Amino acid sequence: MNFPLFRYSVKRSCLLWLVCTALMCLYAFSVVRMYDPDAGKAMMHFVQSQPHAMELLGMTQFDNTFTAFIVNYLYGMLLLALPMLFTILLSVQLIAHYVSNGTMSYLLASPNSRKCIVSTQRNVLIASLLTMFAVVCLATIVLCEYYYPGQLAVKHFLLLTACVLALQLTFAGLCFLVSCRCNSVGKALLLNAALCILFYMLRLAANIGGSLSYLRYITPYTLLNPTGILQTNMQACLQPLALLVLAVVLFALASRSFSKKTMPF
Repeated sequence: MNFPLFRYSVKRSCLLWLVCTALMCLYAFSVVRMYDPDAGKAMMHFVQSQPHAMELLGMTQFDNTFTAFIVNYLYGMLLLALPMLFTILLSVQLIAHYVSNGTMSYLLASPNSRKCIVSTQRNVLIASLLTMFAVVCLATIVLCEYYYPGQLAVKHFLLLTACVLALQLTFAGLCFLVSCRCNSVGKALLLNAALCILFYMLRLAANIGGSLSYLRYITPYTLLNPTGILQTNMQACLQPLALLVLAVVLFALASRSFSKKTMPF
C-alpha cells in the first residue's frame, strides 16, 4: 500500500465522508427523539392491518420495543441508501476519476505497481465505510442510552450494524469493480447507480411477494434479515458471512481487472 496516496485520497474524500456521516447521525438523533411507546402501539395496529406495506419499506421488525423501533427506522431505508450513495461517489472518485483526468498516468509512471495503487484506493474505500459505520453506531448508542437508558439491546444492535456493514461492503466491491473497468466518470457513475438501484428495486419487488417472490434470490439484500438477527437466529446471523465472501471476491476481481486494464493514454 502507498501511504502518501492513501493520505491524499482520504483528504480528498473527507468532505464527502463528513457530509454523509453527519446526515446519518442527524437522522439517528431524529429517530431516537421520535420514539413514543404509545405511538408504537398504534404503529403495531397499523402494521398488523397493513403488513405488506411495511415489508415493502423494509420495516420487518414489528415488536413494540425500543430496539425494534430504532432498527426499523434506521435500517429500514435511509441508512441503507445514504452509505450506498457515498460508496458510488467515492469508488468513482478513487479510480475512474483518476483515469479520466489523466492523473493515473502519473501514478503509474511512479515506482508503484498497479496492484499497489488499486489496493491503496480499495483500502481508502473500506476504511471510509468502517469509520462511518463506527461513528454512526457509537452516536446512536450514546443517544439511546442518554434519552432511554437501558432500553436498547446493545449487543443485538451492534451485531445488526455489523451485518449491514457487510452488505455495504458487498456493494462497495461491486462499485469498485465497475470503477476499475470504466475509463470515464460519467459511465462509471451511471453503471454504479443503475446496478445499485436495480438491486434495491428487486428487493422492493420481492417484498411484495406473490409471483415476484423469486426475485429475493438475485439480490444481496436477501442475506440481511434484521428480524432474525434481533431474535439471535443462527442462520440469520451467519448469512452476512456470505456477503463478506462476496465482497472479497468482488474486490479481488476489481484488482485483477485494473491490473490487466488497457489505459486510454
